[in-house]
Parts: sequence; C-alpha cells; structure tokens
Amino acid sequence: MKKLSAVLVTTILATSGFSPAQAQDDLIYVAVEPCRVADTRKSSEGVIKAGTFRNIQVTGTTVTLAVQGGQANCPNPKAGRTPVAVAAYILAIPNDSSIGKGVLSAYPSNQPPPPVGSGSTVNFAKDQTIGNTTIATLCTSNCPPDGELAVTVRNSDEDVVVDVQGYFYSINDIGNCSTADIAGNWQTFVADPALGWSSCSIEVDEAGKVNKGTCIGADASAPVTSGQLQVDTGCDVTGELFVASTRNTIELARISADRNLLIGIVTIENSSATFNAVRY
Repeated sequence: MKKLSAVLVTTILATSGFSPAQAQDDLIYVAVEPCRVADTRKSSEGVIKAGTFRNIQVTGTTVTLAVQGGQANCPNPKAGRTPVAVAAYILAIPNDSSIGKGVLSAYPSNQPPPPVGSGSTVNFAKDQTIGNTTIATLCTSNCPPDGELAVTVRNSDEDVVVDVQGYFYSINDIGNCSTADIAGNWQTFVADPALGWSSCSIEVDEAGKVNKGTCIGADASAPVTSGQLQVDTGCDVTGELFVASTRNTIELARISADRNLLIGIVTIENSSATFNAVRY
C-alpha cells in the first residue's frame, strides 16, 4: 500500500499502464495482481445488449464474482474501506449478435450513462477485440446492490471483460463539500509526455459553470468555450471543460481541506494525464 502524498508515483501507475501521476494526501493507491472481476462470456447474464448497461462489483467472493464471470476471489485489499476508483483494463469483445462498431463506457453505478458523444472508455470497430487501461470512478454511497461500476455499450451487442489492477481510497474524509466550494478563479496545469503541457485560467460560478477562460499550451493558445463542474458531499470533483473543440473530462479529482487546491486525473482525447489547479 502506498500513500499518495503530493509526489510522483511513477512506479505505481507505470506498472499499471498509466503515465506518472500525482495525488493528494487524502488518496491512497493499492496495486494488486490483475484480478478479473467480470467476464460476460462466462456470466449468467451473458452479453451486454446494445443500448443497455450492466452493474459490476469490483471486489467480492467466489459466489459473488461467479455471477459476473469473474475469478474465484478478488478481495478488497483494504477491507473496511470503500474504494473510490479502480485502475482497470476493460476489454470489448464481439459477440455472435454484434453488428458493427460502437462505444463502451464505464461510470459510477449510481449515475446515469454518459451522454452520447462523451465518456468513452473503449471505441471498437466491427469484429474488433480491443481494450483500454483506464481509471474508473466508482459509486461510494447509495449504490445499487449489484455493483459500484456500471458499463454501457452503444450501437452493438458486446461481451466485456474487466481486469482490476489497483484501487484508490480516500483516507482523510474532509466531507461536507458542495459545488459552491469551487466558485472563483482557478489556474490549472496539465503535463504529460504524450500530451505536452497546458495551463488554463478559468472562472467558475457557484453552480459549477465555467463562464470564461483561456488556455495556453506547448503549441498554441485557445479559449475555454464552455464547461460544467460538480462537487459531491465527499469532495470528489467531476465534470468537463471544452477548450476550443477539445473535450477535457475530469475523471477523478479531490478538493483539498482548505478548498484552494484540486488534484486529479483528466482525459483529453482518450489519453489520461494528471492535472492540478490552484485558486488565485
């Protein structure tokens, strides 16, 4: 188990297929041997039909995971604590009833599926078997009994395999946050070898709407054209920013106890990177 205390955790996330990442003092990442929690080819429910979703448990006993087609046992490595996210390899596999290309999305099971055109985890072509290593946020409260992670498939029936490679936990629950806590002016910074770097100045209102902003990057500058951020009572931040025509999806972020710092993971054109933001 490793506490992520504002240091680069290259070893942890590189071994899971991620870029080096940075996280705050109140998150801990526990790497595990890849554990198959779900395989619809072996599950009692079978293939995920186009336009439907399936809830998945990310830990469990032999009996629990067998229903999902998972391995004999994938226990919670920090028993008594609820993971807030998982590092996972999610694989889309064509089924006999598959008809063409489509999109697979993973999201918390207490949330509705992402709107069409957003939240893509795996994009697949007809007859293509393809996967993606991702960080998937989980449901942590008021969850349905059949799982914390939901997977939806659009356009075509598809079999899905989920291999968990690690778990993220909150260890300092600062609690009692609301979206109004991020109202104000923020300076963000993203740096990743595959993406270059960018820095944005944005203004957020009490409803989490980004009213204006400007970004500069390694190659050019561009306006922040729109955005919407949300903060739950556990101080987890999610949302999207559109820089020109590029969607920036905040997958996993936490606001600090003094409400002046955000650190998390952002997906930009299907590539994940670490970002941080400070209030000014």
